[in-house]
Amino acid sequence: MAFEKLLSPVRIGNVTLKNRVVMAPMGVGFAPGENKINDAYVRYFEARAKGGQGLITTPVATIDDTTCGIAEPGAFNLTEPEDAEGIRRIADAVHSFGAKVSVQLCHPGRQSMTYWNHDQQPVAPSAIPENEYLQMPRELSIEEIRSIVRKFARSASFAVSGGADGIELHAAHGYLINEFISPRANHRTDEYGGSFENRMRFLKEIMAAVKAVLPEHCFLAVRLNVMDDVEGGITLEEGKKIARYVESLGADALSFSAGTYSCKFTLIEPQLFEEGCRTDWLSEMKGVVSVPVIAVNHVKRPATAEWMLDEGLCDLVALGRQMMADPEWTNKTAAGKADQIRYCISCGACINCSGRGEMLRCSVNPKMSKETVYTDEAFLRNGNGRKVIVIGGGPAGLEAATLAAQKGFAVTLYEKSGRTGGCFDLPRTVPGMEKMGWSVDAFTARAVAEGVQIHLNTEIRSAEEIRRIHPYAVIVATGGKKISLRLKGIEKPHVVQAEEVYLNPLKYTGRKAVVIGSGFTGLEAAHLLAERGNDVRIFELDDEIGKRISGDGSVKNRSALLEHMAELNVKMHPSMNTKEITDTEIVAENLVSHEMETYEADLVVQALGYRPDNSLLDAFDGCAEKVIAIGDCTGIGNIIGATSDAYEAVWNL
Repeated sequence: MAFEKLLSPVRIGNVTLKNRVVMAPMGVGFAPGENKINDAYVRYFEARAKGGQGLITTPVATIDDTTCGIAEPGAFNLTEPEDAEGIRRIADAVHSFGAKVSVQLCHPGRQSMTYWNHDQQPVAPSAIPENEYLQMPRELSIEEIRSIVRKFARSASFAVSGGADGIELHAAHGYLINEFISPRANHRTDEYGGSFENRMRFLKEIMAAVKAVLPEHCFLAVRLNVMDDVEGGITLEEGKKIARYVESLGADALSFSAGTYSCKFTLIEPQLFEEGCRTDWLSEMKGVVSVPVIAVNHVKRPATAEWMLDEGLCDLVALGRQMMADPEWTNKTAAGKADQIRYCISCGACINCSGRGEMLRCSVNPKMSKETVYTDEAFLRNGNGRKVIVIGGGPAGLEAATLAAQKGFAVTLYEKSGRTGGCFDLPRTVPGMEKMGWSVDAFTARAVAEGVQIHLNTEIRSAEEIRRIHPYAVIVATGGKKISLRLKGIEKPHVVQAEEVYLNPLKYTGRKAVVIGSGFTGLEAAHLLAERGNDVRIFELDDEIGKRISGDGSVKNRSALLEHMAELNVKMHPSMNTKEITDTEIVAENLVSHEMETYEADLVVQALGYRPDNSLLDAFDGCAEKVIAIGDCTGIGNIIGATSDAYEAVWNL
């Protein structure tokens, strides 16, 4: 596929972009405490520009640090003349690879927090909280509104003096500008509230003030909510009216999105959502405006982006967390290597890090946030053809094998099963989870492209087998062993591990199924069975289904699964201790009532997780100069730990 439209030039105002790929603005929080652009920011943007994107959009820049205007911990300030130098560093790095850079300006309004804003109370058009977990804001005065308008213009002037090619005003996602526009948030009775024109006044004044300081060679884009997707907020029809009005005010481009912090799944789609899940409302915006339209649509694959352009849904395609997953997305697309793209799996690991106030990391890209450590200058191609054996073909093993081959080692990978990916690959059969399979296929394709010899259905168990090869290093990535219950009836033929359901979903229809365990493995297996028309129950020892799933992003994924399974009539049974399995029933103790309960079951699925499988470590000790254990065989963790562990181990090999 040539991707002719995606890779073709496009103009925004007086700025020509080399292609239609936009890196969407995403908070990364690289400057906690100091709120200044640092080496981490510069290297991060440099890597994405080097990856071939036409336009790089920065995360929100703070325009006001005195009126609770810091949108997130670690955001960089653009409030003083000297802050322009940080923009200069980013612009120089981005321009050196032929990309353009726009700086997003934003005031968070009521979607901010006192504790990262020097104890300032959040502000809003009206004293109405966004939802129960955010703080009560105070209403802005007329004088404060006009001061914030001036601060937007001041920050814009600093950005363009630092070399930015454009400014994007964030008027979406429930932040301050969106709050003024939305009748749900704006209950004012003065000139900034009430009528459509009054609710648009704040944005109108900001646009006029910013345009007054923009040179002709810079563009002004506005990110708008097509709809708020909450009761009482902006509707799709009003979104069309807003878009036309903002175009009339002189916007050079519009970026369409939706949602506020009150939306469950609109702002950041959970793992269950398919590519193109915003297509319905994006298609409604087709033809509403004539300026270039930038759109996000949960895009992972280049073919989906090209399809969006062919369908006229937009003029430029913006990718968010996919750009965290693979900064080389566009270069790989242009080079015919789309099969090697590190596909974002929407797992929420990056959001989990953000929620904990940590540096963002990515499950499939170990270099994310470590661009200052894993640099081209520090990379040592020191393998010199020495042999490295990798045992285990899951993500950790594949990542280690690929990097070792890039370093010049002669790498052979042995996988005892007939497929790569390990347990990470299993959910590919679950509706909406196909992206997991794409990711495993890409892990494998990268390894093969680097010359890794992969042997499937080959189990290495003895030290003698290793010694005959004379390797320099043995990397053990054997993952974990499935945990199995010990109780009466567990050996019956209708009792299976979740893996069997994943690998053979067509085998199970019309069953009365009980899934034991409600981690992601259990939830996804239950979902798959329910989609296949089975009558499904979930038994969980804890007092809540999915209780041990933690982190903002992971909880969002759990919520999406549970909501969908409720629609499929999956029954949830927390506080259940399974005691016995018969040919037709399952018996469990209800830990609340302390009574024994019996349910029909002709399929019982164990989804209890894994324990580390490090049985080979001692056996291989002394078989090579280096024997290294990585991933889940060292202690069950998650995909982000497995890939990061593998990358660091081989980087230092």
